[in-house]
Amino acid sequence: MRPLVVVAALIATPAVAQIPDRTVCGAPPASSSARPTTIPIDVSENHVFVKVCAGDLPLDFILDTGASMNFFDLHTAERLGLKLGNGFTGTGAGAGSIAGAQLEGANVRFAGLSLTQSVSGALDFSRMGRGSGRRVGGMLGYEFIRRFVVAIDYVKREVRLYDPRTFHYEGPGTPIPLIFLDNQPHVMAEVRLADGGTAKGRMVVDVGSGGALLLTKPFADENHLRERIGPTLHRRTGAGVGGPVTSDLGRVEILSMGRVEVSRPVTALAGAEAGNFSGNDRWIGNIGGDILRRYTVFLDYANKRMILEPHAGTSEPFEADMSGLALRMNDSLTGASVDYVVPGSPATDAGLAVGDTLVSIDGSRVATGRDGPRRAPPRRRRRRAAQPGRTAVPGPASARSARPGRGRPRRSAPRS
Repeated sequence: MRPLVVVAALIATPAVAQIPDRTVCGAPPASSSARPTTIPIDVSENHVFVKVCAGDLPLDFILDTGASMNFFDLHTAERLGLKLGNGFTGTGAGAGSIAGAQLEGANVRFAGLSLTQSVSGALDFSRMGRGSGRRVGGMLGYEFIRRFVVAIDYVKREVRLYDPRTFHYEGPGTPIPLIFLDNQPHVMAEVRLADGGTAKGRMVVDVGSGGALLLTKPFADENHLRERIGPTLHRRTGAGVGGPVTSDLGRVEILSMGRVEVSRPVTALAGAEAGNFSGNDRWIGNIGGDILRRYTVFLDYANKRMILEPHAGTSEPFEADMSGLALRMNDSLTGASVDYVVPGSPATDAGLAVGDTLVSIDGSRVATGRDGPRRAPPRRRRRRAAQPGRTAVPGPASARSARPGRGRPRRSAPRS
C-alpha cells in the first residue's frame, strides 16, 4: 500500500501568471547571523508565496502550515533531475488524490539570501497551478516552520524568522496554545451561532487555505449547522490537492480561539466530496488565510503556541464573492476560461457558461502572452451581449459583492 501524505492547502481564484525572473537567483550574498531574517512575500488570494531558488531557477513556494513536510512540485523535480525515491499519494481538500515521491538530497535557497532549506518530498501541484494562476513550484511546511519562530506579516508583505532559543515576545498579541497532529498545528476553537448555541472542537491552523472558516461535513451534520447558520449559498468554494471543493456558504456569529474572537466570518460547510473534510473525526474544521491575514501571525512551534497580533485591518468585515463565477487558467497559464457557474447567480444572468474564454474586462480586451492574461490598452467598441465561447467580465469597480446572511444578491443560489 502506498503511504498517504496530507496537504491542506485550498486554492481560491486565479491570479496573474508570472514570468520566471532568473536574476533573483544570482550569486547568494554572504551569510549573516542577524535576526530576524526577513523574507519578502507575495500575498495572493490570502495565500503566502515565497520566492526560492533551485540552482538559478526561481520558483514560487506556498507557505503552508497544513503541509506535514516540504515539497517540490513533482514535474519541477523531474525537470531539475532530482533523485526520486519511493512513491506515495497526497490527499487533502477535494475528493481526489495526487501522486508524490520522496526526494533525496534536494534543497532550495531563499531568493536574495544565503539561507537554504531541505525538501524531502515532491507532489504533483499542476492542478493547483491552473487554479491559482501561477505555477506552484512547491510548499514550505512543517520542516521549515519548526526551525524558527515564523512571523507572517501580511501588512508589510514579509516573513520574519527568529531564533526560537532567544525569541521573547512583548507585543500586544494574544498567545494561543497549539496541539500537533501529523505535523499540523491545531487549536481548540468554538463557534457561536445566531440561536445562541455553541459547538467546539479542534481545528487546523491552515496558512495554505485562502478561505476563512471551513467546517467538516460530520461536524456540520452532527450540529445541524445548515439549518442554523442562516441563509446559505451552495457553491464551489475553492480547490485543494484533491480537486474542487463545493460547500454551503454562510456565517457563524463568533469564532473563538482562546481569548481571540472573530466576528461573523464567512463559513463553508463541507459537502460529500470534499476529501478530508467529508469524513474526519479527528478535527472539525480549518482556520484559513482570510482570518489569519487579519493579524500578524507568530508561529512558535518550539513552545507550542501561536500569537495573533492585531493590526489596522483586524476588524474589517468578511466579504464573499457573489458573482457566481469561477475562472481557471489553461495549462500554459496564458489564458483563462469559465470553470464553474453557480445556478441562479449574476454570472448565470449574464449568460456565462462553462468553457467560455475570458476576452475582456470592463470593455478592455485581455491580451495573453508568456506572463498570462493582462488587461490591454482600451479600445472603442460597441457593447453587446456575451456570445457563446466569449466572455466579457465586469472588473472590480462594477462587480457585485454581498455578505451571506447580511443581504442577498438579486438572485441567490439555491439552498441545499
